[in-house]
Amino acid sequence: MAVKFPCEIIGWTILPSIRRELTIYLVNKKKLSRKKVCELLDLTPAALTQYVQGKRGKGIKLSKKEKEKIHEMGDFLLGRKKSPKKFMEKSCEICKVMRKKETSDCCG
Repeated sequence: MAVKFPCEIIGWTILPSIRRELTIYLVNKKKLSRKKVCELLDLTPAALTQYVQGKRGKGIKLSKKEKEKIHEMGDFLLGRKKSPKKFMEKSCEICKVMRKKETSDCCG
């Protein structure tokens, strides 16, 4: 039986799904320019386009609550008081919830 480490699941499915939702939110809902979103998330224009078009990060169907948390993270990025530590805390919180769901699906 082959097993996957949780970090593999995070890197290959969870993080791209979070980035996809975050880019769509910032571009479509918050009306940020693609250039600004690339700067905020340290993405190339090609990567951003793939996220927005659904070519990347489509591995996980996000719940309404997960989307809301990701949107909160986007709002935090747009706020005045940006803190890398706070951003990491928010992203880790989302990731932990999603990881539990994904590891239970793949690992029984």
